[in-house]
Amino acid sequence: MDDLEEYSSQVGELEATFTRAASYLQGLAATLPSEKLLFFYARYKQALEGPCSAPKPGFFDFKGKQKWDAWKELGEMSKENAMKEYIEGISDVDADWQIKAPTDGKQSGTGWVRVSSLAVSEEDDDKNDKEKNHFDFVKENNIPKVKNIDDKTLSETDENGMTLLHWAADRGYLDMTEILLEKGIDVNSQDADGQTPLHYAASCGHQAVIKTLVSHGANLNIADSDGLLPVDCAEEEIKELLK
Repeated sequence: MDDLEEYSSQVGELEATFTRAASYLQGLAATLPSEKLLFFYARYKQALEGPCSAPKPGFFDFKGKQKWDAWKELGEMSKENAMKEYIEGISDVDADWQIKAPTDGKQSGTGWVRVSSLAVSEEDDDKNDKEKNHFDFVKENNIPKVKNIDDKTLSETDENGMTLLHWAADRGYLDMTEILLEKGIDVNSQDADGQTPLHYAASCGHQAVIKTLVSHGANLNIADSDGLLPVDCAEEEIKELLK
């Protein structure tokens, strides 16, 4: 094997391992803090597309700016090094991941995990049940605590204008989303930036939640304060669900 063939073989093995790592991350996403998810997001984008050349998101697109900044910070890092750092990052999270990950080349999900700026915080975890409200219960996907909420609670918003449904959509909690919709929560409510729950689900790539919101009357044509529709917040593989 000459040098070129050996290099090609090494790159092929690296790409295969990277693909398995990206697939394995889907099952870990809910347990990781947002800063770790940003680490993986940036390296996934760098590995597939190279240095960030996308325009910087608008001021109010907080999640988009976080992702853009994380990717942009990698500068001219090579695709190969991005893959290596991604794989090393997975190994830091779970040293046995290569034993657990499938080897058939199949990849679940979209290949990289969306980053929600609304990930579970240590402060949330430190609260006891008496200190928590219904927003906390939705954030932690505590369905029994949410099942008995009244109509008044369904219409409440937090300091950012988000309803319980915004939070469920942001986290990708399908069962929670369905329960809130069955209770009659407004599927097209807009937060302080004009974003609906569908904007959140689209931005984070939660396909099952997107389908459920749309089936319950989510309006595809509501624009946020920057003029962005839900489809504008989605990656290419999600856009078909929003047309």
